Amino acid sequence: MNKRRVVLLLILIFVISLLAFFAISFIIKTKEKRAIADQLITIPSFNFTTLKGTAFSKTDLKGNLNTVFIFFNSECDFCQHEAQSISDNLLELKDIQILFVSFESIEIINDFSKVYNLNNNSNITFLNDKTQSFSSEFGVNSFPYIFIYGKDQMLIKKHKGQLNAHAIIKTLKNYNSDQT
Repeated sequence: MNKRRVVLLLILIFVISLLAFFAISFIIKTKEKRAIADQLITIPSFNFTTLKGTAFSKTDLKGNLNTVFIFFNSECDFCQHEAQSISDNLLELKDIQILFVSFESIEIINDFSKVYNLNNNSNITFLNDKTQSFSSEFGVNSFPYIFIYGKDQMLIKKHKGQLNAHAIIKTLKNYNSDQT
């Protein structure tokens, strides 16, 4: 075989190997995303810490209430707007359990809750994800990320990015009216 054929054969083997690698990676990522989506159909198990340092898990959720998870970061502008929107509409949100989750320190989360006057509401809980498991368990990679669950703990909507309080309320009203 001459050198030209050897080089062409090596290039062909490289291209086929590269294509096979990308195909296998795509298949694996697709399976992982499907597994996470299946896991999120109902509120998954979780273990976080309250601002008072106590454990908080799925069993601590208030029964028969719509539940909203908001994955946030205190420095995120969209998260700040989200918090302000919720603060401005507390009365309309009083029957919705809202869980703000962040991997930031308890001190930073606590300061954030005070800035938006969300720290003294019985339906709002701020949680510290010190193990940073929320992003992998819920399949998120950005802030804010919102999960809206019905009273039956079934996923109604997941939303990447800011979703104001009125949109959350509307989503829940539409879902609850469809359930009756």
